[in-house]
Amino acid sequence: VPPCHPPTEKPLSSSPNSMERLKKIAQHLSPSAEGLSKTETKASKYREALLGAREEIIKMVEEINCNPILVRLAWHDAGTYDRNVKAWPKCGGANGSIRFDLELGHGANAGLVKAVNYLKRIKSKYPIVSWADLIQLASATSIEHAGGPKIPMIYGRVDVETKEQCPKEGNLPGAYPPFGDGATDAARHLRNVFYRMGFNDREIVVLSGAHTIGRAFKERSGVVPNGYGEDTATKFTCPFFKARSDGKEGIGMPESVLKRQLE
Repeated sequence: VPPCHPPTEKPLSSSPNSMERLKKIAQHLSPSAEGLSKTETKASKYREALLGAREEIIKMVEEINCNPILVRLAWHDAGTYDRNVKAWPKCGGANGSIRFDLELGHGANAGLVKAVNYLKRIKSKYPIVSWADLIQLASATSIEHAGGPKIPMIYGRVDVETKEQCPKEGNLPGAYPPFGDGATDAARHLRNVFYRMGFNDREIVVLSGAHTIGRAFKERSGVVPNGYGEDTATKFTCPFFKARSDGKEGIGMPESVLKRQLE
């Protein structure tokens, strides 16, 4: 049962895999306060930690405009999910595996080490919050901060523990053919990837629209010739272009922060 909300799904089965996941969830539920049940005590502390982490995320995105890369990080952690695989964590999904260098080294995750590093300080401050929850919290908070909706979330995700539990490469959409799934065109490839997760065509289009929150970099995805800094930027991705509705500096990282990262 997620520690912060009542269950909304059917109970897990008693299979060995489900029992393993339940044991990991139970690690969040140790007693520490007289008069409260084990679950109530840990859930209360977990809520407090989530709220604290959320405030830290808001401060961070306000300063360095890192909303887009945090959304991308959350999607790439979750986007390995395979609904046809019932065993956890082999089914993939939002389980924090992307924090490991092995998965960050996948071609589709180029540049996301920066996003993981952004969150490490917050994770250290609130160690009770799982990486899986922190990554999804950062994404939802970033969307809200950028003017999007407040996304209802249920927290209590469990982390994988070792790099050996990372998914194999090739679960995310490829930018160019030849595609690893054997698809002969991009449309078929997208359907293969997203149908595996349970999406329909309409939902694929909606999710693809999330790319409009950010921009591409040669140094990250490598699918565009434009990169960091003013010299290789487009008119609309120049560090001096103001895209924020509040008129604050930068379409991406403020010039002062960008210069520090380029040094």
